[in-house]
Amino acid sequence: MTRHRGNRRAAWCIAALLSLSAGLARAEPSADQAAAAEALFREGRELVAQGKLAEACPKFAASQRLDPGYGTQWNLADCLERLGRTASAWAAFREAADMASRSGQADREAKATRRAADLEKRLERLAVAVSEPADGLVVRRNGAVLDAGAWGAPLPVDPGQHRIEATAPGKRPFSVEAQTAGPGKVVTVAIPPLEDDPGASAAAPPQPGVLPAPAPAAPLRPAAGGDDGGASTRRTLAFVAGGVGVAGVVTGSIFGLIASARWNRAQDEHCRTETLCDAQGVSLVDDAKSAATLSNIGFVVGGVGLAAGVALFVTSLGDAQPAAARIVVTPAVGASGGGLGIHGRF
Repeated sequence: MTRHRGNRRAAWCIAALLSLSAGLARAEPSADQAAAAEALFREGRELVAQGKLAEACPKFAASQRLDPGYGTQWNLADCLERLGRTASAWAAFREAADMASRSGQADREAKATRRAADLEKRLERLAVAVSEPADGLVVRRNGAVLDAGAWGAPLPVDPGQHRIEATAPGKRPFSVEAQTAGPGKVVTVAIPPLEDDPGASAAAPPQPGVLPAPAPAAPLRPAAGGDDGGASTRRTLAFVAGGVGVAGVVTGSIFGLIASARWNRAQDEHCRTETLCDAQGVSLVDDAKSAATLSNIGFVVGGVGLAAGVALFVTSLGDAQPAAARIVVTPAVGASGGGLGIHGRF
């Protein structure tokens, strides 16, 4: 009974480590992605300087997708506003404000919020009204599905023409082009009841029935040699934890390199001293600090994962090691970091 409880506790620890490691992997780019994002950002800045806004904005957007950062988001929002895409710029400035808020940068948050507020007064809006929705009705605006919860709502859109489409099974499709009416104005597009399409072959409704029961799982068998599977489970978890540890160390190393590159670029190109920088230098320094924090998190996750892997593997030897052998693994956490103490008697 004790062994099974120990296995469950170990599994919960590994699940927590995997969750944290997966979160870091989703949130942070690889070294190649970071390099590509930097190149795209520079291309965007050069195109803006040449007045080629229509070409610059997609560069900033692509850079932001690869390596999200406040500086890139701000440049994207500013580019969109100068291009006349007020709704897209408004949303981009709001996102920049949220990024600054999450990072605790009050000045940047206030600056982005002011720009968004100025744009909000000039927004043009489009509402799509559906009075008699057919079964399975799908409404699209410029090719993107418009959620049913948004039907009838005056939503911000960029100035210009917008294509509205409505489709439903067994019905003739409906489409129309709608032109915005100017700052502060709302244009409403009404979707009429869709006409029946006699030529459409309606799909036969699914027949009611009961899904077949799944085949019973094969009973677990004890491992050869009398092992009840507990040691094998712990060894498996040990390898999983070790993999998480390695991933954490790699992640920490990558973000350490990113932090160093951002810091060096700021000091070399945009800062006269460590504290006297232009706007881009401040952005680079902030990004460097964020990357350094993520690097530390990666190393902590890596250390914990490796320590857990060692502990699980050693304890899985249990009955196989001599009775006199004893190994105690003790985690140690202090103000300046963490570690793992391993004490043994052989």
